[in-house]
Amino acid sequence: MTKTFSLAGLAVAVLALALSDVVNRGYDPLTETVSRYVNQPHGWLVTVGLLAVAVGSAAVAVRAGGSGWGGWLLHFWAGCVLVAAVFPADPPGNWSRPSLSDGVHGVAAWAGFLALAIAIVRLTSVWRREPAWASKACGLTVLAWASSAAFVLFAVAFVDKAVLTHTAPLGLAERVVIALDLAWLALAATSARSWAAISDATGRAATGNVK
Repeated sequence: MTKTFSLAGLAVAVLALALSDVVNRGYDPLTETVSRYVNQPHGWLVTVGLLAVAVGSAAVAVRAGGSGWGGWLLHFWAGCVLVAAVFPADPPGNWSRPSLSDGVHGVAAWAGFLALAIAIVRLTSVWRREPAWASKACGLTVLAWASSAAFVLFAVAFVDKAVLTHTAPLGLAERVVIALDLAWLALAATSARSWAAISDATGRAATGNVK
């Protein structure tokens, strides 16, 4: 069931966020972040997309139960996305005087992105050593490296956009990070069995061997 929820949530998120870029023509997706589009005529698509990300990520986190603090970081990420959905971002051009909602949104977004970046690296390093994840180890590793690099570039683009040249393609950088993060979550969600089930099976096997 958690596999279905995770994949369904992530699929809805991809559809809603991609459709938002298509139907909302008021902003440039290369320069404006996804969350700014909530202020467009079809801004509800952003809210739906973020809520879907939260649901899908939470389902992956449940599926990853028993995998230590990396799994808890996934829960934290899902919670941050939920907060970011509830507190919308301001329209573009309000960097110096953000509203309370925009401030909460921004803190939740950056805390969530950082938590997910760490969780991806941690969980990939743990799962790739397990035989049950052997078929996905290569894909998870490639996506982990790619998403980590993209997150660093996203952070650099944010600093440049906010306080330096103000010309970095922040919207593009964020979309690349989101795409890679969702791809990793989707691949993790396709595990045949939850991490908790794998751990239980391993424990039973070890107990049987001792007997």
